Amino acid sequence: MQSYSYCDDVFTFSGAVSVELTEHWAAPWRIPVSQSELYPYLVDDVAKACSGVRVTFITNSKHVVLDIEPYDESMCFDLLVDGKLRETVQTPANANRVEFQPLDGDTHSLEIWLDPRHPLRLRKISLDQGAQIRKVQDNRRRWIHYGSSISHAKAARTPSQTWPALVAQRAGLQLTNLGFGGNCVLEPMIGRLIRDLPAELISLKLGINVYRGFLTRRTFAPNAIGLIALIREKHPHTPLAIISPLYSPERETVSITPDSLCLVEMRQALADIVSSFKKYGDTNIHYVDGLSIFGPAQVGYLPDKLHPDAEGQFPLADNVMHHVIAKLQGKH
Repeated sequence: MQSYSYCDDVFTFSGAVSVELTEHWAAPWRIPVSQSELYPYLVDDVAKACSGVRVTFITNSKHVVLDIEPYDESMCFDLLVDGKLRETVQTPANANRVEFQPLDGDTHSLEIWLDPRHPLRLRKISLDQGAQIRKVQDNRRRWIHYGSSISHAKAARTPSQTWPALVAQRAGLQLTNLGFGGNCVLEPMIGRLIRDLPAELISLKLGINVYRGFLTRRTFAPNAIGLIALIREKHPHTPLAIISPLYSPERETVSITPDSLCLVEMRQALADIVSSFKKYGDTNIHYVDGLSIFGPAQVGYLPDKLHPDAEGQFPLADNVMHHVIAKLQGKH
């Protein structure tokens, strides 16, 4: 077989913001690795975890093997061939090789969706001797989504079955998933990051991670306004959806501290913020009530009364398609 490293420039970590390079491996990150100290609390496995990240290339090789650095937990990989899921591979802990079933030898576009729960250090891709490989020229519209663990979607059955991945596949979008488990706290640096990334559609699912009191009645709305304003500096007309918290029965009307907001209050605050942006001339900002995409009718998919389970990814994706993507595409 013949092998290729990231430096050979024949494949892409699609959905990654940056790539960490060493002499032996390449690792995708969902923040700029060169500025990681400017993103405190995201520098551990949160930003390294590969939610929405996939290895993409075109090849006519029958055999495709990923050589990886061993990781101390089992990992899951989905192989999509010409956009269709062909195989899921589950590796044991400390595996150093991911091998897929042989293909037919015709030229295909491959997407290998990486485990959303874990980081990956890729040494090389190995293909049949003499096989061709080149980068995919992906002209699909770029969608950036920012959110919490609900968007990180570690509970998904496989990497391509997180709800953002399902939406991206159905809508024909290039996904960059900035869903950071426990860390969607409206950070200014995330606003700057989204501002500086190319995008045709942007969605922000805000609120649930600040329920614990990270922001107060005094600071929640100003931080949300500042986040949106930063993004609008370079995306003044990009369709932008502001999604309020999904249903969580124990948090709907109960605040954790006297100065923090319950989910009902967050939804009203975000709706008011979007109205204010519209008042000042923003014609392409949209408010989406989180209850419309995951409300009381879906409580059976919330085993912990907060996070949609593996089955819940599918109705959530359905409703995001209808209530979010349709609005961003001007069909609603």
